[in-house]
Amino acid sequence: MINLRVKDLFSIILLVFVFAISTISHASPDEDLEISIRAGFNDVARIYSECPFYFEIENNGEDIEGEIQIHRSLDRRTKVNYAIPFDLPEGSRKEFVMNVPINTVEKDVEVKIISENETLISTEYQFEKIIAPENPVIGLLTDDVAGFESLYNVNLSENLVTRFDGSFQSQMMSPRITPDSNNVKRSAEIIELDDNNFPDNEKLLGSFDIIIISDYDTNLLSSSQNDALKKWVSEGNILVIGTGENTRKVYSGLDESLRPFKIDGQERIQMPEDFADFTERAIPEEQIYVSTGSVENGDIIIGDEDNALAINYKHGNGNIFVLAFDPASTSISDWDYSKDMWERLLEYNVSGDSSVKIDHYNYHQNYINRFSVEDGFPFGLLYTIIIIYIILAGPILYWILKSKDKRDFSWIIIPSLAFLFLGIVYVGGYSTRYGAAVINNYSLINLDSETQKMHVNSSMGIYNNKKGTLKLEYPSNYSLDVFLTNQHYHHMHHEVDQDIDVTNKVLLGEPEIHEIYDVPLWESVNAGINVTKEYEGEIIKDIDIEDSEVSGVIKNNTSFSLKDSYIVLDGRFISVGDINPGDEKKLEVDLNDSSIKSEFNLFMNELYPGTSNLNTPSNMSNDERQKQREKREIFQMAYNDFIQRESRLDGKQIAFFALNYENINYELKVNEKTAKTYNTNVIYTVKNVIYEKGENITLQKGAIRPVLENEADFIRQEYMLYIFHEDKEAEFSFSIKRNLDVEQFEIDWSKVEYHHFYTDETVENKMDSYDLYIKNNSTDEWEEMDTIFRVDTNIEDYLDRLNKVRVKADITFTENHYGHDFLVIPEIQVSGVVK
Repeated sequence: MINLRVKDLFSIILLVFVFAISTISHASPDEDLEISIRAGFNDVARIYSECPFYFEIENNGEDIEGEIQIHRSLDRRTKVNYAIPFDLPEGSRKEFVMNVPINTVEKDVEVKIISENETLISTEYQFEKIIAPENPVIGLLTDDVAGFESLYNVNLSENLVTRFDGSFQSQMMSPRITPDSNNVKRSAEIIELDDNNFPDNEKLLGSFDIIIISDYDTNLLSSSQNDALKKWVSEGNILVIGTGENTRKVYSGLDESLRPFKIDGQERIQMPEDFADFTERAIPEEQIYVSTGSVENGDIIIGDEDNALAINYKHGNGNIFVLAFDPASTSISDWDYSKDMWERLLEYNVSGDSSVKIDHYNYHQNYINRFSVEDGFPFGLLYTIIIIYIILAGPILYWILKSKDKRDFSWIIIPSLAFLFLGIVYVGGYSTRYGAAVINNYSLINLDSETQKMHVNSSMGIYNNKKGTLKLEYPSNYSLDVFLTNQHYHHMHHEVDQDIDVTNKVLLGEPEIHEIYDVPLWESVNAGINVTKEYEGEIIKDIDIEDSEVSGVIKNNTSFSLKDSYIVLDGRFISVGDINPGDEKKLEVDLNDSSIKSEFNLFMNELYPGTSNLNTPSNMSNDERQKQREKREIFQMAYNDFIQRESRLDGKQIAFFALNYENINYELKVNEKTAKTYNTNVIYTVKNVIYEKGENITLQKGAIRPVLENEADFIRQEYMLYIFHEDKEAEFSFSIKRNLDVEQFEIDWSKVEYHHFYTDETVENKMDSYDLYIKNNSTDEWEEMDTIFRVDTNIEDYLDRLNKVRVKADITFTENHYGHDFLVIPEIQVSGVVK
C-alpha cells in the first residue's frame, strides 16, 4: 500500500514537472509576430486582374526566415499557393508586397506565415468588393473628386474578355475586344487613385479600362508609374487627360508621349454649342476656361480646328483623350447632362472605330495539345536486327558448331547473342527517348519596326518527362500564366474551402518558380507566356499607294525564314511567298483585280489547295493534305488574334503575315532543364500609312467591314458567314472614320460567294429574295435602295452622328439542298477628304 502511494506521488510530481517545463518555455514565434494586411485598391479587386497585397510584419522575437503564403481556390478542386520568401531580424518591422491574380468572386483570402515547414500564423483577409470582369472600371486620379460626381453614375458597354475556348480568360492573356452587338450596358466602377496606390507596373494597371487624370499634380508620380501608364495605354486602354485652368499642374509630370495636344495658351469662352451637338442636350449659359494649341494628328471629338475641345490620339493600340477643359470645373460638373457627355465620350472608340466585331473562337489548346514526335524509333532497323539475330542464332550458329563438333557451346553462345542484341535494341531505343520535358509551342510574333521591339505571345503545351511535380522557372519580368483560370468564376463559393489540397505553388522572386503537383508522365499542362525582346529591321518598305494601285518592296531583313507570306491591305489578301533572310520581293498590285481575294477563307483555299472540297488536287497524298490543313489552321488562329488586337482605322493599314518554325529563347526551364521544343510561329508586322489632313482618299470595298447588328437572329458559321432557316431581316452598319469628310459612298450588295451557296444560281436570282433599304436620318425612315446604291449628294442624310451608314434587307427564305440559306453580306466604298 505504501509502495503504491509512493508510485502515485511520484507520477503526480512528474506530471507537475512536465507541465512546469512546458509553461516555462519561450513564447511561441507566432506570439512574437504581428501582421497587418491590406490589398487591392482600397480593399477592392477585379476578377482576371493582378492585385497587390501589402503585408507589414513586426518581429518582437528572435531572427526568423520563412515564406508568406496566399492560398486561393480557383474552383472546388484547385487551390494555388502564392509565396514570397522573407527574413526578419529580431525587433524589426518590414513591408512585403505580392502581386497575385484574382480569378474568382471569393472574397476571403487565406494567409499563412511558414517557417521551417511550420505554420506560425494562419489568418484570413477579406476584400470589401470583387468587381466582375465585364464591368468597366475607371481609375480616377484627381484632387477634386467632388467635381466628378456625375461620373459615378455612368453606364458603359460591358467589357468582355474571352478565354481560348470562348469562356472567360484573364485580361493578362487576352486581347481586349469590342462589346458584342447587343451593346449591353453596365454601371462603371470608379476607383479613386493617388500617387500612393497608383500602380508602378502595367500588370496592376490591368484592373482598369479607363484612367482619368484631371486637376492633379502629376509630378507626384514616379518614373516607374509614368512608364507603367505609357505601356498600359499602348496595350489598348484609354487615358483621359483634363487640362483647362489646371494644364500646367496636369501636364508637368507626364511623359511627353502622353501629351500629344501641344498647348500654347488658355482662354475663357462661352460654353460652345459643340457640347450640345455632341451630347444632343441643352447647354447652360456658362463660361469655361479652355486650353488652345495644335491638334496635329489628333481626331477632334468635340469642336473643330479653331476650337478643339476634346481630341482623340492613338497611342500604340490604345487611345489618349485630351480635354481642352477641366471636366471637374463647375461649368461642366454642375451641367445637368455631364453624365451624357461622359458616356458618349468614353464610348467614342467603341461606337466609331469598331468596324470589326467577332467572337474569339481560338483553337490554341487543340493545337498545342497534339504531341509532336520529331525522331521516332527506327522500327525498320529493329526488324533488321531481329532477322539478323534469328539467322545468327539459328542456321549459321548450328552450322558452325556442328562443323566444329562444339554444339554444347550453344548453351553459352545463344544467351550471349541474345544479351548483345538486346543491348543494341536498348541503346537504339534510349537514343530516341526524350531526356527532358517537351513543349509544343504556338507563337504570334509582332515585329514593331517603330519601337524596334519584338512582342512574342505564345501558347504552349508542356509535357512532363517524369511523374510528379512539374517545375517551371522563368524570369520574373515575363508574363507566364498556367491556364488555371476558373471558367465560371461566379459559381465559386465566397468561403475558403479548407478541404482543398494545394495543387500549384508559385514562388515569386527571381527567377519566378511555378510548381504543379501530381502531373502524370507525359501529361500536357497548358500555359501562355508574353515576352518582349529587342530586334532590328523592317519588313514592309517603300510602299506607294495610288488609288487602287499598290507598289513597293517586301524585304526580309530579319533573321527569320518567312514561309507562305502574304499581306492584307484594304481587306484584300495578296500572296507574297517565301522570303529568306536578306531577300526581297517587289510588289505591283491592282486591288481591283478580280484574282485578288477579299475574303480570308477564299484566299486560304487558294493558298493551300487540298484544304477545301472545291480545290483538292487529285494527285495530293493524305500526308500532303494534312500538312496543308495544319498551315491553314495556324494562319486561321493568327488572323483571328490579329483582328481583335490590331484593328485600327488611322489610315491605310498594311499587315504582313508569315509562317516560321524556328526556336525562340524564352529562358524557360522545365524540371531544371531546357525543354525539347517544337515551334510553330506566325510572324506579323503592321505598317500604317497615316492619312494627311486635306488628303483625298478612297476606301475600297472590303476596307470597312459591316457589323451585323441583329447577329443573334442568325446562326454564324464563321467570321462574316451566317445561315438561317426562315424569313429574316438583316440590319448592317458601316462605321466610317469620323475625321473623314465623306463626299461619296457606294453600297454594293451584289457580291455572292458561290462557294457558300453550292449552287449555280445567278446573283440576280439570289438577290430577288432581298428587299433592300438604307436609313435616311433626315426623315428617320428606311428608304428603298438598289443592289448597287451610290450617294454623292445629301451625304449627311445617310450618315448618323457617329458617321455610320445603316442598311437592311428583308429576306424571303429560299431553301437550298442543305436545308438552309446563306446571308449575303454588303460592301461599301467610300471617298472623301481627311479633316
